[in-house]
Amino acid sequence: MQDILQIITILLLGAAVASVVFALYSWLADNAFKKRLTQIFRQNWAPADKALVSTPKPQKVATVINILSKLSLPEEGWQSSGVRIKFLQAGIRNKNAPQYYFAVKTVLTLVLPAALFLFLHFTHPEQTLARVMILVLVTAAAGYYLPEMLLRFITQQRLESMRNSLPDMMELMVVCTESGMSIDAAISRISREMARSSPNLAQEFYLSGLEMRAGSTRLEALRNLALRTNLEELDDLVSMLLQAEKFGTSLAESLRVHSDMMRTRRTQRAEELAAKIPVKLVLPLGLFIFPTLLMVLLGPAIIQIIEAFKK
Repeated sequence: MQDILQIITILLLGAAVASVVFALYSWLADNAFKKRLTQIFRQNWAPADKALVSTPKPQKVATVINILSKLSLPEEGWQSSGVRIKFLQAGIRNKNAPQYYFAVKTVLTLVLPAALFLFLHFTHPEQTLARVMILVLVTAAAGYYLPEMLLRFITQQRLESMRNSLPDMMELMVVCTESGMSIDAAISRISREMARSSPNLAQEFYLSGLEMRAGSTRLEALRNLALRTNLEELDDLVSMLLQAEKFGTSLAESLRVHSDMMRTRRTQRAEELAAKIPVKLVLPLGLFIFPTLLMVLLGPAIIQIIEAFKK
């Protein structure tokens, strides 16, 4: 009986690891749109490589992922809720990404703690039940919050890269509008020019250009852009364009003022980070560097004093 339970434990662990690997592989394969778009920009709209096109997933794997994701997937309205917006802000646009995400969450929250409980119960029977349950609960809590922390980290890194590249893109937009191009043509042009230096932001502007070509209004496309990026600077840009169109002011002059303001904000963020460095250095200096210096400088004197008192 004990051998059978050990085999079941090994199978559960293998299933948990395989589910995580399949979900990560699916996510990486479905994220090929970003690489394909960058390659199109670099090759002047050359045909994309066939290797970048994601192949259809096996039906059995899709069925398993669907069953696992139903245990933690919101029942109604998640397509238009904050869950979908979180994935858009992280740059994940695959419609099946929430299913992979919640499938991994289910495996890490339920299957992995159950396998850990069986493993500890039959390999370390001397452990008390309370200690085993604490380990299982800690593992379940870590498995529940780990995907959220990872998604939040990916989103934050992406937003920081776009925030740092946005003033440069605004400068290009000012140059395009002052040369006589419209906002729609300027957005299409800068999305191609910035594809190599800032692929994330270029991709977002390219999608906004596609929305305007499909029939959406300029302000609606820019509002969707601000919603996908979650950048305060783009919200200000939408408000500025709305006021410029309403009051009839010069669009190029408004963009230049907004670009200068964004560049000033970027400089202020850099100065703020530089001002935080001395405060962050206090702890390592007090714990590691100062005690070492005191030992090196005062150590020989203390040893001599101790030897003098012994004599």
